[in-house]
Amino acid sequence: MASSSRLLDILVCPQCKGKLSQVEGGRGLLCNRCQLKFPVREGIPVMLVEEAVDMRSPQSVQAAPQTKMAPAATQVFSKKVHFHVIDGQDGGMEFDLDLGHCRAVGRSIVDTTKTTVLNVDWALSLDDETKGLVLQYISQQFRKPQPAAKETTQPDRLGTFRRAPDVVLKDSTLSRLHAMIFFDEIGVGILDLVSKNGTFVNGQEIESRLLKKGDTIEFGETKIVFEG
Repeated sequence: MASSSRLLDILVCPQCKGKLSQVEGGRGLLCNRCQLKFPVREGIPVMLVEEAVDMRSPQSVQAAPQTKMAPAATQVFSKKVHFHVIDGQDGGMEFDLDLGHCRAVGRSIVDTTKTTVLNVDWALSLDDETKGLVLQYISQQFRKPQPAAKETTQPDRLGTFRRAPDVVLKDSTLSRLHAMIFFDEIGVGILDLVSKNGTFVNGQEIESRLLKKGDTIEFGETKIVFEG
């Protein structure tokens, strides 16, 4: 690749804006943070996420599309998984999710000058329609029959999941109730709660997804890495 050192000083990963390194004798550019390898064709880098190879799951290349991302279910997690906010007003914030629990993520409508991970009560209330959406997702993704939304009367439970304190962010581009993150033996899942600006994983807008270690979640101007 001509003038490779100059290009490496200019180009960044389109997903995380991190630095790139040259691999395969100049036939590829690798983002060490995202583990995405971008092809170089006839000396020209192709900096498109959809053209990149995910080096964490090389068997996914040229594989048939999968709606539930089955490979993520084979990952082995401990009884607690970790998330790290890397961009946005809450950059540097970290939070965990215990096995068998879920957490809502959204925007505070009380005090937007302070980030809060609540330990008492829930800042983000769920109406019956949202509860129904969540229970349907749990039933389909985690293959567990769920009670009807109106039968879920305990505020600290959503079906078979125990609800942990909400993650409330300062990002004004988030919906008040933006998404829900779940963790059980099958894996770590995320569900968009019909938010205004959408939920993205590795640059792709999603309705729901099972996450892999290293995935980057985007809510509005906030980016969160699932560190596993």
